[in-house]
Amino acid sequence: MDKERIKQLKLQGFLNQKNKDYFSVRVVTNSGNVNGNKMNKLVNIANEYGRGYMGFTSRMCIEIPWIHKDDVDKVKEELIKDGIRTGGTGKKLRPIVACKGTVCQHGNIDTQKIGDEIDREFYGRQFTPHKFKLGIAGCPNNCIKAQLNDLGIMGQRLSKYNEEKCVGCGLCVKACKVNAITKVGNKVVVNREECTNCGKCIDACKLGAMELEKQGAAIFIGGRFGKKYRIGDRLDGIYDVKDINKIVGIVMDYFEQHGECGERFAVMMERIGVDKVKCDIMEKIQNL
Repeated sequence: MDKERIKQLKLQGFLNQKNKDYFSVRVVTNSGNVNGNKMNKLVNIANEYGRGYMGFTSRMCIEIPWIHKDDVDKVKEELIKDGIRTGGTGKKLRPIVACKGTVCQHGNIDTQKIGDEIDREFYGRQFTPHKFKLGIAGCPNNCIKAQLNDLGIMGQRLSKYNEEKCVGCGLCVKACKVNAITKVGNKVVVNREECTNCGKCIDACKLGAMELEKQGAAIFIGGRFGKKYRIGDRLDGIYDVKDINKIVGIVMDYFEQHGECGERFAVMMERIGVDKVKCDIMEKIQNL
């Protein structure tokens, strides 16, 4: 098989292995979810064309290794027939990683729904200067490490302290895992610099002294991980979930317009200036 054919297959989700006669097929999931019928089909593919097993990638894709080069077209045809997507490589938005915030007791946003909506509008979008990774965390527990993606989204619940309703019971103090709330006499003090907006104090307060002021998402840009790493910068504010797709579009458009070929978003930020990139993007978001 020639190099151009191998290159094209990689873009389609068929990755040549160390043993050049074999490929791993990478299946793109819906934010980590696969229905039972499709999973059964993947099991059949693994048994018939592979070596009877499959694995999961760090971006919630499924890979079936040991597909012989002579069987690639047959596997591709079967997967297409069952509506199963392959891919996950190239200079474009990569498969979206979303935690289980939709069902998790800690989730502040519907991570799976958000991931699916972004996927429908943006997945596989071409012309980005380099790969573009996006992660969605349902809460500040941050299981998917939002700040290590080119664009990270994190669920937030901002509390508002109503001193008149507070009796100093201390339940909110116990609920806060980052020690951002301290008891002073019969009242409490909230350190906003330490608060992560997890919202647990709101749930703990039985008298409504910790009120929900705003629920939405924090946005981080410019993160990356690998041979080199960078923690993403947070954009000021908490954003409405209904605006997330528009924000994703703004950030990706900026990358397409200002990034150089082969340059990650983080590198572009450092070249242009972190503050300038943040200000440019914030200005566009404020005009939504």
